[in-house]
Amino acid sequence: MKQWIARHDTSIFLILTFGISWSLWLLSGALQRTPIRAPDLSWLVAQIGVFAPAFAGMVVGTCVEPGRGRRAWRLLAFVYAPAAGLGLYIATRGFSSFFAVDAISMWGMIALAVWVLICFSAQGNRPLSWPHAPAGGMTTFLWSAGCLFVPTVLFLAAWAVTGGAASGGSNIPAMPVRAFTPLGVVAAFTMNLTYGGSLGEEPGWRGAWLPRLLQRHSPLAASVIISFWWALWHAPIDLAQGFGLSGLGGLAIRQIWTLPVAFLFTWVTLRAGGSLLPPLVLHTAINMIPDFALSQPVRYERALGAFFVFCLLVALVAALADSRIRRSPAKEQEARSL
Repeated sequence: MKQWIARHDTSIFLILTFGISWSLWLLSGALQRTPIRAPDLSWLVAQIGVFAPAFAGMVVGTCVEPGRGRRAWRLLAFVYAPAAGLGLYIATRGFSSFFAVDAISMWGMIALAVWVLICFSAQGNRPLSWPHAPAGGMTTFLWSAGCLFVPTVLFLAAWAVTGGAASGGSNIPAMPVRAFTPLGVVAAFTMNLTYGGSLGEEPGWRGAWLPRLLQRHSPLAASVIISFWWALWHAPIDLAQGFGLSGLGGLAIRQIWTLPVAFLFTWVTLRAGGSLLPPLVLHTAINMIPDFALSQPVRYERALGAFFVFCLLVALVAALADSRIRRSPAKEQEARSL
């Protein structure tokens, strides 16, 4: 069975990821709710669906590499079980939103976020090993810091250039926002790292599937492949709530949006020697943006468009400047042997 899964690693990863996520999202009823939703039991079921890429990555990793099974069980026991337990506590307390959680929940998310960063700073806690040489600790730290700082600066620049009177309408309702203060940033970061997508997605897409794709494809080609499926994974959410446009238009916008973003995730992972810290931080930094900007939905949508353009430019510069992103596995092996 393990050998069969190893031979069909991509298919198994996608089937498990889509099957678990889409089933739990539909069963939870979360897709029919407004964007403002309380962290209740329905949210918790949907959130476990968000963890599906990581679960799928652990299954594939266990079958592809001997000895990964024990590490997968450790991740389940010491990372995802505590996340589910804290999520259950939050879901049963009747909070109106994550902005209104009590001190126990807030400190619990902070502790969990710190533990996640510590845990995934170790290369051995990847669902699959990285096919290239690891980077040093300082390199990983600098890339992680950049992944937090650069998206923030880019969105602030996008917010500035889209200022002025905001005319027109938006399908997104105005929502409460956090104060852009150190405490507000910490609260947004910890919530989005633990329950905003990063913890569920990155150990799967970049932790398990990317290293498998890099054995057969260049980083650029691997990014394109991941981008398509990563965007499609969001389809039930985008069809229910829209993404820039409603209906099928939302699916098209998601595909366009995800392509340069997926490339940047691959690039920072590559530059950091396969560490999961930079993609975890980058994912969290991007997902934090609505926490500070959705009091003005029209301006937020315009700023998000400018932010996409900035990301596209960064991706193009990186692709042109870093030759490693275009190398095939054979050429990469040849370059390392010189």
